[in-house]
Amino acid sequence: MIKDKYSLLSRVTLLQGISNKTLEKISRYAKFRHFLRGEPIFSKDSLGECLYVLVSGRVKIYSSVGGRSKTLALFEPGDFFGEMALLGEPIRSASARAILDSELLFLQKKDFQKFLKDDSLLTLTVLKTLCERLRKADKEIEMLSFQNVIGRTAITLCDLKNKYGKQAGEGVIINADITQQELADLIGTAREIVSRVLARLRKLGAITFDRSSGKIIIANEEKLRNCIYQ
Repeated sequence: MIKDKYSLLSRVTLLQGISNKTLEKISRYAKFRHFLRGEPIFSKDSLGECLYVLVSGRVKIYSSVGGRSKTLALFEPGDFFGEMALLGEPIRSASARAILDSELLFLQKKDFQKFLKDDSLLTLTVLKTLCERLRKADKEIEMLSFQNVIGRTAITLCDLKNKYGKQAGEGVIINADITQQELADLIGTAREIVSRVLARLRKLGAITFDRSSGKIIIANEEKLRNCIYQ
């Protein structure tokens, strides 16, 4: 089991480059936990006591106000999350939920902080990751501030294409099990509005849909990007 954890953790960006000795120690402290699709992992404003590494499945980080929800990030196997509450304010700033059946490794706060003290490269990697995620948050704020819902949809589809895109004939299919509601949460709007925007983008020839799976196909990325406010 320890060897399995070592192998899994060695592929995590956060832990690449650290010494084998440190990685082996982390493997001994890390524990597995399974979450079913739709099951919450932690909630906003809860106490942050663990760092999580996604082994399989998919997890979303999101924030909700009233009846509205905004997805802040989608994590795939090999990604990690939950580190911010371990380094600064111990209260979670967002919620996490499994959107597919997911297997996670988690590391307790006290153990994680010990490894940070023992390995300066790990500390530097964490700082770089935080900077990257803050930069992404700045882009999200900019998008919500200056783009209308069509522009936000176009940006989100381009991002999903870069992350999940696979060539499909003359287009690129977004090869991910993302529902229209999950897409709406990523964009920060209602599902009904997204449905209308997708219909409009299809009419423009920017996108189409795969007949068998219903997945979105980027048919003309230039037309899609023309919908983004410059």
